Amino acid sequence: MKQMKWWLLTLLLVFGLAGCTSQAKPTSTKSRQSTSQKRVSAYIDSTTPTFYVHGFQGSAKSTNTLIKHAEKTAHAHKVLVATVNTSGTVTLTGKWQGHVRNPIIQVVFKNNLAQYDQQSAWLAKVITTVQQQHAFKQYNIVAHSAGCVASVNMLMTKQTADFPSINKLVTIAGPFDGVVGEDDVANQNSFLASGQPKYLHAAYELLAAKRTNFPTHVHLLNIVGTLNDGSHSDSLVTNVSARSIKYLLRGRSVDYTEKDFYGKHAQHSQLHENAHVALAVDRYLWHR
Repeated sequence: MKQMKWWLLTLLLVFGLAGCTSQAKPTSTKSRQSTSQKRVSAYIDSTTPTFYVHGFQGSAKSTNTLIKHAEKTAHAHKVLVATVNTSGTVTLTGKWQGHVRNPIIQVVFKNNLAQYDQQSAWLAKVITTVQQQHAFKQYNIVAHSAGCVASVNMLMTKQTADFPSINKLVTIAGPFDGVVGEDDVANQNSFLASGQPKYLHAAYELLAAKRTNFPTHVHLLNIVGTLNDGSHSDSLVTNVSARSIKYLLRGRSVDYTEKDFYGKHAQHSQLHENAHVALAVDRYLWHR
């Protein structure tokens, strides 16, 4: 009898443990499913288009790396290339159909030596042309070098009533107050106590004349490069020239952010190839 009781107790314990195990498994699976469902991308899903603009002597190559990084990291998609020929005609190539996450339009000027005001007019035409095919109320701009001046100049120029409004602007190595070797010299310029540059060059005067037309409440990321060679420049744009945009936009309620990059990869043309710069741009535009 004692032996039978021992066997019965053993069987009860075995089945009891098996029951506990079988009940625990669904709970564990359910917990994993719940965790998986809560996982959210670090980058937003926006339909606001972003226009990438190159500078003097630039081309699609100038913004290719930045765009590829955005596609890989921020789940953005290059949907169109807007090419402006020498007479100002805009041609759109690519495909933008339905909902596209974080759409990108790459802007290419065939005349990449045109003056700031001309490129500003062309950029406005690009935005209007795209808007006529794909309705949007807001847009972003990522610009490099002279493209920064052209973009800011466009934003300071009166447009039609139905022209969309700027949301975020990223300026990379913007020569807002001169270019080394042309109208500026390394370590010559400085900021006065007021924040204004001591020497005002052609680009600065162009923008200063209509600075009060710049829209209010714009989010601006200004990226500045420094070679660490004593020139306080990225080889072509001095730190003073690049940073002078802040004083230009005083009183316009601009949400201004400045990021500095140093060393050989902060050289003027290397900035748009710099993965750290690209990541800063992606996070500024699309990170939650």
